[in-house]
Amino acid sequence: MKFGRFNFEEKFFYGAVENNKVYELEDNFLLGQKKTGKEFDSDLIKILPPVVPNKMLALAKNYGSHLQGENPPKQPEPFFKTTSSLIGHNDNIEIPVDSKKVDAESELVAVIGQKAKNVPAENAFDVIFGYTCGNDVSARDWQKGDKSWWRAKSSDTFSPIGPYIVNEIDPENLEINGIVNNEVVQKCNTSEMIWSIPKTIEFISKYVTLEVGDCIFTGTSGTAGQIKSGDEVIVDIENVGRLINRCI
Repeated sequence: MKFGRFNFEEKFFYGAVENNKVYELEDNFLLGQKKTGKEFDSDLIKILPPVVPNKMLALAKNYGSHLQGENPPKQPEPFFKTTSSLIGHNDNIEIPVDSKKVDAESELVAVIGQKAKNVPAENAFDVIFGYTCGNDVSARDWQKGDKSWWRAKSSDTFSPIGPYIVNEIDPENLEINGIVNNEVVQKCNTSEMIWSIPKTIEFISKYVTLEVGDCIFTGTSGTAGQIKSGDEVIVDIENVGRLINRCI
Protein backbone atom coordinates (compact mmCIF):
# COMPACT_ATOMS: atom_id res chain seq x y z
CA MET A 1 0.00 0.00 0.00
CA LYS A 2 0.97 3.63 -0.52
CA PHE A 3 0.22 6.36 2.00
CA GLY A 4 0.77 10.10 2.04
CA ARG A 5 -0.11 13.50 3.43
CA PHE A 6 -1.94 16.02 1.26
CA ASN A 7 -3.39 19.50 0.96
CA PHE A 8 -6.58 20.27 -0.95
CA GLU A 9 -8.15 23.73 -0.76
CA GLU A 10 -6.24 24.52 2.45
CA LYS A 11 -7.34 21.27 4.08
CA PHE A 12 -4.58 18.96 5.27
CA PHE A 13 -5.26 15.24 5.43
CA TYR A 14 -3.70 11.79 5.31
CA GLY A 15 -4.61 9.40 2.55
CA ALA A 16 -4.18 5.99 1.00
CA VAL A 17 -3.11 5.98 -2.65
CA GLU A 18 -4.56 3.45 -5.07
CA ASN A 19 -3.96 3.80 -8.80
CA ASN A 20 -4.50 7.52 -9.47
CA LYS A 21 -6.87 8.11 -6.55
CA VAL A 22 -6.24 9.32 -3.00
CA TYR A 23 -8.68 8.11 -0.37
CA GLU A 24 -8.93 10.31 2.69
CA LEU A 25 -8.24 8.62 6.03
CA GLU A 26 -9.81 9.48 9.37
CA ASP A 27 -6.40 9.77 11.05
CA ASN A 28 -2.67 9.63 10.45
CA PHE A 29 -2.04 6.37 8.58
CA LEU A 30 0.62 5.54 11.19
CA LEU A 31 -2.24 5.22 13.70
CA GLY A 32 -4.94 3.67 11.53
CA GLN A 33 -6.12 3.36 7.93
CA LYS A 34 -9.90 3.78 8.13
CA LYS A 35 -11.25 5.69 5.12
CA THR A 36 -13.71 8.58 5.39
CA GLY A 37 -15.36 7.84 2.07
CA LYS A 38 -13.93 10.90 0.31
CA GLU A 39 -11.63 10.43 -2.67
CA PHE A 40 -9.52 12.79 -4.78
CA ASP A 41 -7.72 12.71 -8.09
CA SER A 42 -4.03 12.65 -7.13
CA ASP A 43 -3.20 15.11 -9.93
CA LEU A 44 -5.43 17.78 -8.38
CA ILE A 45 -4.05 17.87 -4.83
CA LYS A 46 -0.72 18.95 -3.39
CA ILE A 47 1.54 16.21 -2.09
CA LEU A 48 3.15 17.09 1.24
CA PRO A 49 6.03 15.35 3.04
CA PRO A 50 4.33 12.06 3.96
CA VAL A 51 5.25 12.29 7.66
CA VAL A 52 6.20 14.99 10.14
CA PRO A 53 8.92 13.24 12.16
CA ASN A 54 10.11 14.12 15.63
CA LYS A 55 13.63 13.48 14.39
CA MET A 56 15.56 12.32 11.35
CA LEU A 57 18.82 10.42 11.34
CA ALA A 58 21.01 9.64 8.35
CA LEU A 59 23.81 7.16 7.86
CA ALA A 60 27.25 8.30 6.74
CA LYS A 61 29.49 6.04 4.66
CA ASN A 62 27.08 3.12 4.39
CA TYR A 63 27.96 2.10 0.82
CA GLY A 64 31.44 0.92 -0.16
CA SER A 65 31.31 2.96 -3.37
CA HIS A 66 30.90 6.14 -1.29
CA LEU A 67 33.97 5.58 0.91
CA GLN A 68 36.50 6.96 -1.59
CA GLY A 69 39.30 4.74 -0.28
CA GLU A 70 38.41 4.97 3.41
CA ASN A 71 37.99 1.87 5.55
CA PRO A 72 34.37 0.80 6.17
CA PRO A 73 32.93 2.06 9.46
CA LYS A 74 33.15 -0.42 12.35
CA GLN A 75 29.64 0.51 13.43
CA PRO A 76 26.75 2.44 11.88
CA GLU A 77 27.55 6.16 11.74
CA PRO A 78 24.27 8.09 12.04
CA PHE A 79 23.97 11.86 12.28
CA PHE A 80 20.93 14.06 12.88
CA LYS A 81 19.14 16.14 10.28
CA THR A 82 16.80 18.86 11.49
CA THR A 83 13.10 18.52 10.78
CA SER A 84 13.07 22.17 9.69
CA SER A 85 14.98 21.07 6.58
CA LEU A 86 12.11 18.81 5.48
CA ILE A 87 10.33 19.38 2.15
CA GLY A 88 8.16 17.22 -0.07
CA HIS A 89 7.71 16.05 -3.64
CA ASN A 90 7.75 18.92 -6.18
CA ASP A 91 8.98 21.41 -3.56
CA ASN A 92 12.06 23.48 -4.39
CA ILE A 93 15.55 22.85 -3.06
CA GLU A 94 17.14 26.20 -2.24
CA ILE A 95 20.84 26.31 -3.13
CA PRO A 96 22.67 28.64 -0.69
CA VAL A 97 24.45 31.41 -2.56
CA ASP A 98 27.51 31.13 -0.31
CA SER A 99 28.13 27.41 -0.79
CA LYS A 100 30.41 26.44 -3.64
CA LYS A 101 29.34 22.80 -4.00
CA VAL A 102 25.97 21.25 -3.18
CA ASP A 103 25.30 17.57 -3.94
CA ALA A 104 22.16 15.46 -4.11
CA GLU A 105 22.26 12.09 -2.34
CA SER A 106 19.65 9.50 -3.33
CA GLU A 107 18.61 7.31 -0.40
CA LEU A 108 16.03 4.84 0.85
CA VAL A 109 14.35 6.18 4.00
CA ALA A 110 12.86 3.89 6.65
CA VAL A 111 9.86 5.30 8.55
CA ILE A 112 9.30 4.10 12.11
CA GLY A 113 5.81 2.81 12.92
CA GLN A 114 6.01 2.23 16.67
CA LYS A 115 8.03 3.44 19.63
CA ALA A 116 11.27 1.51 19.67
CA LYS A 117 13.99 1.10 22.29
CA ASN A 118 16.68 -1.61 22.47
CA VAL A 119 15.32 -3.40 19.42
CA PRO A 120 17.30 -6.52 18.42
CA ALA A 121 18.13 -6.75 14.74
CA GLU A 122 15.88 -9.77 14.24
CA ASN A 123 12.87 -7.69 15.34
CA ALA A 124 13.77 -4.47 13.55
CA PHE A 125 11.32 -4.84 10.66
CA ASP A 126 8.49 -5.06 13.21
CA VAL A 127 9.00 -1.41 14.19
CA ILE A 128 9.19 -0.06 10.63
CA PHE A 129 5.95 1.11 9.03
CA GLY A 130 7.31 1.55 5.53
CA TYR A 131 9.75 3.25 3.20
CA THR A 132 10.03 6.37 1.12
CA CYS A 133 12.51 8.16 -1.13
CA GLY A 134 14.89 10.66 0.41
CA ASN A 135 17.48 13.17 -0.76
CA ASP A 136 20.21 13.97 1.77
CA VAL A 137 21.20 17.28 0.16
CA SER A 138 24.74 18.16 1.24
CA ALA A 139 26.88 21.30 0.98
CA ARG A 140 30.29 19.67 0.57
CA ASP A 141 32.43 22.71 1.30
CA TRP A 142 30.63 23.27 4.61
CA GLN A 143 30.71 19.55 5.37
CA LYS A 144 34.48 19.55 5.06
CA GLY A 145 35.18 22.98 6.52
CA ASP A 146 32.81 23.24 9.51
CA LYS A 147 33.42 21.46 12.81
CA SER A 148 29.97 19.86 12.57
CA TRP A 149 27.50 19.15 9.77
CA TRP A 150 24.70 21.35 11.12
CA ARG A 151 24.31 23.53 8.02
CA ALA A 152 25.91 21.21 5.46
CA LYS A 153 23.15 18.65 6.00
CA SER A 154 20.30 20.63 7.55
CA SER A 155 20.01 23.95 5.79
CA ASP A 156 16.41 24.78 4.90
CA THR A 157 15.04 22.47 2.15
CA PHE A 158 17.98 20.01 2.44
CA SER A 159 15.78 17.01 3.34
CA PRO A 160 13.26 16.18 0.59
CA ILE A 161 11.25 12.99 1.21
CA GLY A 162 8.29 11.36 -0.53
CA PRO A 163 6.15 11.31 -2.46
CA TYR A 164 4.54 8.42 -0.56
CA ILE A 165 5.36 5.82 2.07
CA VAL A 166 5.17 2.26 0.79
CA ASN A 167 4.87 -0.80 3.01
CA GLU A 168 4.79 -4.54 2.40
CA ILE A 169 8.01 -4.52 0.35
CA ASP A 170 11.45 -6.06 0.80
CA PRO A 171 13.84 -3.12 1.39
CA GLU A 172 17.01 -5.16 1.08
CA ASN A 173 17.06 -5.60 -2.70
CA LEU A 174 15.91 -2.38 -4.33
CA GLU A 175 17.48 -0.50 -7.22
CA ILE A 176 18.18 3.19 -6.53
CA ASN A 177 18.86 5.76 -9.24
CA GLY A 178 19.83 9.38 -8.68
CA ILE A 179 19.01 11.51 -11.72
CA VAL A 180 20.00 15.12 -12.41
CA ASN A 181 18.56 16.74 -15.54
CA ASN A 182 17.68 13.32 -17.03
CA GLU A 183 21.23 11.98 -16.48
CA VAL A 184 21.72 9.05 -14.09
CA VAL A 185 24.48 10.15 -11.71
CA GLN A 186 23.99 7.51 -9.00
CA LYS A 187 23.07 3.85 -9.33
CA CYS A 188 23.11 1.17 -6.66
CA ASN A 189 21.14 -1.57 -4.92
CA THR A 190 20.17 -1.53 -1.25
CA SER A 191 21.79 -4.95 -0.92
CA GLU A 192 25.11 -3.09 -1.08
CA MET A 193 24.63 -1.42 2.32
CA ILE A 194 27.54 -1.98 4.69
CA TRP A 195 25.21 -1.82 7.69
CA SER A 196 21.78 -3.31 7.01
CA ILE A 197 18.57 -1.66 8.11
CA PRO A 198 18.06 -4.18 10.98
CA LYS A 199 21.60 -3.64 12.30
CA THR A 200 21.14 0.11 12.03
CA ILE A 201 17.85 0.02 13.97
CA GLU A 202 19.47 -2.15 16.62
CA PHE A 203 22.39 0.26 17.02
CA ILE A 204 20.40 3.50 17.04
CA SER A 205 17.65 2.25 19.37
CA LYS A 206 20.25 1.21 21.93
CA TYR A 207 20.98 4.89 22.54
CA VAL A 208 18.08 6.90 21.10
CA THR A 209 14.41 6.01 21.46
CA LEU A 210 12.79 5.94 18.04
CA GLU A 211 9.26 7.36 17.88
CA VAL A 212 6.37 6.94 15.48
CA GLY A 213 7.09 8.82 12.27
CA ASP A 214 10.84 9.16 12.79
CA CYS A 215 12.87 8.80 9.60
CA ILE A 216 16.18 7.05 8.99
CA PHE A 217 18.06 7.88 5.80
CA THR A 218 20.05 4.73 5.03
CA GLY A 219 23.04 6.16 3.12
CA THR A 220 24.07 6.96 -0.42
CA SER A 221 26.32 5.38 -3.02
CA GLY A 222 29.17 6.46 -5.24
CA THR A 223 29.88 10.10 -5.97
CA ALA A 224 26.71 12.11 -5.60
CA GLY A 225 25.66 14.50 -8.34
CA GLN A 226 26.36 18.19 -7.90
CA ILE A 227 23.28 20.37 -8.22
CA LYS A 228 22.76 24.05 -8.95
CA SER A 229 19.92 26.48 -9.52
CA GLY A 230 17.73 25.40 -12.43
CA ASP A 231 18.43 21.67 -12.07
CA GLU A 232 15.80 18.97 -11.71
CA VAL A 233 16.69 16.19 -9.26
CA ILE A 234 14.97 12.79 -9.13
CA VAL A 235 15.39 10.01 -6.59
CA ASP A 236 14.00 6.86 -8.22
CA ILE A 237 13.69 3.75 -6.05
CA GLU A 238 12.31 0.45 -7.28
CA ASN A 239 8.86 -0.35 -5.82
CA VAL A 240 8.93 2.88 -3.77
CA GLY A 241 8.54 5.77 -6.19
CA ARG A 242 10.08 8.87 -7.76
CA LEU A 243 10.83 11.95 -5.67
CA ILE A 244 11.17 15.02 -7.88
CA ASN A 245 12.52 18.42 -6.80
CA ARG A 246 13.80 21.46 -8.63
CA CYS A 247 16.64 23.67 -7.51
CA ILE A 248 16.39 27.44 -7.14
